[in-house]
Order: sequence, then structure tokens, then C-alpha cells
Amino acid sequence: MEDLTKEIFAYSLQNALEFGKADVSKILPKLFQHGLEKDEIGKIMPTIKQVVKSVNRKSEMERVEEFEKLKEFVKKREYAEKVLPELPGIEKVEKPLFRVAPFPSGALHLGNAKTFLLNSLYAEKYNGEIILVMDDTIGSVEKPLVEEGYKLIEDAFKWLKIKYKKIVYKSDRLKIYYKYCEDLIGKNKAYVCHCDVETLRTNRKKGVECGCRQFPPGIQLARWKEMFDAAEGSAVVRIKTEMTHKNPAFRDRVCLKFRIGSIREWETNIAFGRRSKCLGLLMTTNWELHI
Repeated sequence: MEDLTKEIFAYSLQNALEFGKADVSKILPKLFQHGLEKDEIGKIMPTIKQVVKSVNRKSEMERVEEFEKLKEFVKKREYAEKVLPELPGIEKVEKPLFRVAPFPSGALHLGNAKTFLLNSLYAEKYNGEIILVMDDTIGSVEKPLVEEGYKLIEDAFKWLKIKYKKIVYKSDRLKIYYKYCEDLIGKNKAYVCHCDVETLRTNRKKGVECGCRQFPPGIQLARWKEMFDAAEGSAVVRIKTEMTHKNPAFRDRVCLKFRIGSIREWETNIAFGRRSKCLGLLMTTNWELHI
């Protein structure tokens, strides 16, 4: 094992000058950048403890004088400058628009904050704009919307210094989503499915289409209209994708499902009337980004 006594003294003196007292646990990690191996820790610990004990007995003046002689043994950590990677195809966009869509069930958590800050940095990098979308159409009994959540999200964005162009409430856009969903069904690109979870799971595993997919657009549209009066969870709209897709989750993935009373009843009154008759939707695919 290489003799690291001078390095141990240097780091111990530096630690003592910064915090008033050297700490063994702070010295050991520094030595790995000088070649110390993990299997050598047991051998070097007695030396570290002895040096730390010696340094802690010295006066501050003695520490300063000795550190001046040994400071060359202290390695300064080098930080490589990190930059955001370029977004593919961004050169084709004149003014990028970034969409962040928190679910207003309460305050933002760290994962949300990290994602939204990343969008903010890219918007700044490309001189783009951010739209704050309140994703308030996916509430459920297990995870309901919280009225205070809307303001908590806005407050968090102010604290994070994330600037956005405007706020969009998805619950104000239900008619738009319904229209596009109906258009997809009419174009034979989507269908209404009444299959239970087990049937769907079996079909996906086998890579076969369910019977619901076989109806022509005319019947599918009739089934679509029936969804508005159907029991919650009894039907969903699925995008027609390849049932042999390598990712089973993308085999006829859900585009829209209804949930009764899952959208907000405050601030603006939904066009569908009272809360008991409101129909919320769950957009679970990236197709929502295009509507």
C-alpha cells in the first residue's frame, strides 16, 4: 500500500481549519482519489485516527503553518461543465412550445419539480414558451382533485422561478377531446371496448384482437354515444395499434375512459352541468399531445 501519510495530514489539517476539529470519517473518502483501495481501509484506519488525534491537539496557528507546507497534497475536485443536450429536430421549430401538466392533487413533489425545471431550462435555451396544463381530468376516488392543489402548483412554479405563458385547464377542454375521439372512431382508428381486464390481458399476451374491435365505424360511433350513459369503467376507447407490438402495453392502448364526477366543480362551471353528471376522462397515451 502506498504511503499516504502526508495526504492524511493535509486533509486533516484542512478539515480542522474549516470546522474547528478534524473528523476521521471526512478524511477517509478523500484518499480514494489518491489510489487507496477498499481492501486497504483496515490497514490505513489506524494511521488516520492517529493523525486526526494529533491535528486536533494543535493550535489554530500551528494548523495554519503546517497546512501551508502540505496543501499541495490536497486534490481539488474538478467539475466538468454540464450543458443540456440538443433536442433532436429542434432546428425545424421557430419558437418551441413546452407543455408541463401536473395533476392538482396537492403540492408538487421533487420528481415533478425536476421535470418542470428541465422544461424551463430548455425553454430558456431555445427562447421558447411554457404552457402550464392543469391535468385535472384524471381524478379518482383513490386520488381526488384538491381545490387548494391548483394554487399550490402555481406557488411552486413561482418559487422555482418557472415562467409560463398561460394556464390551461384540461377540464375546460372536454368537448375538444370528445370531438377528436369521435373523429378517430369515425376514421376507424379507434374503437369502443367493453372487455374486462383479464380478457384484455389474455389478448395482449396472445397478440390477438378482441371482438369489440371488429365492429365497423358506424356501430362503433353508436357504442361511443352509449358510453355517456354507461356505468363507470364498463367501457373504454382504444387506439387501434398493432397487437403484435413488442411492448404489450402499446397493444390497443387506452385512449380515453370516463370517470363520473372526477373533474373540478369550482372556478369555472363545466358545460356538462352539475358534478353528478360530469364525465371526466383519462388520456393515457401521447396522442393527447396532438389535440
